[in-house]
Amino acid sequence: MESLEVIARPHFDKADLTWLTDIRSRRAGSPWPPYFTLVFPGADMTPQDFAAKIRAVAADIPRIRFRLRSALVVPEPTVGRFHVFLIPDEGFGAILRLHDAPHTGPIEAALRLETPYIPHITVSTSADHAAARKLAQALNQGGIDISGHIDALEVERRSGDVVRKVADAPLARAGWFG
Repeated sequence: MESLEVIARPHFDKADLTWLTDIRSRRAGSPWPPYFTLVFPGADMTPQDFAAKIRAVAADIPRIRFRLRSALVVPEPTVGRFHVFLIPDEGFGAILRLHDAPHTGPIEAALRLETPYIPHITVSTSADHAAARKLAQALNQGGIDISGHIDALEVERRSGDVVRKVADAPLARAGWFG
């Protein structure tokens, strides 16, 4: 079954990107660079119509700067696992609004009603709550502070484990000094 999704793949300093990619690979089984998922599967649209809607929404949203400074353990009861999320202290509201903006019309069907949206980057997934909590505590006590920015969205088509980029959707450029 194919599905359409939207992600934001932020830009980070090289050392932070290396660290994030490494911890995600080792602890979350995800060897890909970090990203924020903004639209989950569920919209029944053609890829072209979906991408056009996302591009139109993105064109009105300014680029976003954020800072990841907190780790949070989040349970996923349906699969009996616990995720450790890095949460933006700065930019949280902007990313939340970025998530909310496209969820109108046919894309509204992609909203996950059973759980609130929390802007995050997953750094660990575990069946052991104590292990997840220990990692989150270590990150929080270690003074994690990772800056990044979002300049564009990516529309992806997923078929099983195969993910293909359908389109880029640049965010609006900031003003002269933004």
